Amino acid sequence: MADCGSTAGSRSWTCRARSFRASTPEARRWEDSTSMASARATSKAISPARTPPRNPTGRSPYPGDGRPAMAAVEDHVESHDTRVVVWDVPPAIVRGKSFAIRLGVACSARCGLTGLAVVVRDHHGNRRTMATLGDAPWSGTDALHHAQVALNAPDTEGLYHWEASALTDDLPIAHTDSRARFGVRVVAPPACQVTVVVVDAQSGTPVEGARVVAQPYRAVTDDRGRAGMHVPAGEYRLFVSGKGYVPFRFEGEVTADRTIRAELTRDVELSDADIWS
Repeated sequence: MADCGSTAGSRSWTCRARSFRASTPEARRWEDSTSMASARATSKAISPARTPPRNPTGRSPYPGDGRPAMAAVEDHVESHDTRVVVWDVPPAIVRGKSFAIRLGVACSARCGLTGLAVVVRDHHGNRRTMATLGDAPWSGTDALHHAQVALNAPDTEGLYHWEASALTDDLPIAHTDSRARFGVRVVAPPACQVTVVVVDAQSGTPVEGARVVAQPYRAVTDDRGRAGMHVPAGEYRLFVSGKGYVPFRFEGEVTADRTIRAELTRDVELSDADIWS
């Protein structure tokens, strides 16, 4: 939250943000995107038209009305930057099926945004849903309020670009408009089960934790070296990578259930003697 106070002898209030350490990938992505925004917040034009009346008590100008808690102000306050972040978008969604994403909004001055509305619009600009941000910030942050959103995929296959935007016009303190675009990849219903068995080429032992990718599908091998993907029939380029191994590549058509065996060779670093011999 913003730590707000007034300067002695002055009627102007300022907001000082508390710093925090981001401890999750989502928090770090948000922190990177807002590092410059925080610096710009102090240079924004003053917007008295969206500032509440004088409030010498320092209490919220909207007690109990359900609006997001904002920093208290007297005469005016500089606009705050906001950032919208979208994550947990499925890599592939079957046409016409429902799916869920997570989105968050944060203020450069760490204002509390509980209850703020966020709208998701599709590639035609039509509103798909509206969500309300929750009380607790995302883990590892003190200002990234978030919500899980349920959506329905289009009925036609393809890659679509959708947008999430925060509705900041009704906030008691002026905030900049913010939006984030994200991709929605719609695919045909899966018809084939592809099982990938990954082993060490020399010892034949299973390789756990190897990454298997056949765009847009992804999987990770278990302790038996096995990974499965349910995919539509078609042509695929499949890649398998494991720590310390040379990547494996497979190209071919998948028309029915099949098993692919990937034997990974150790990636041995050459010595100077090997290079010059």
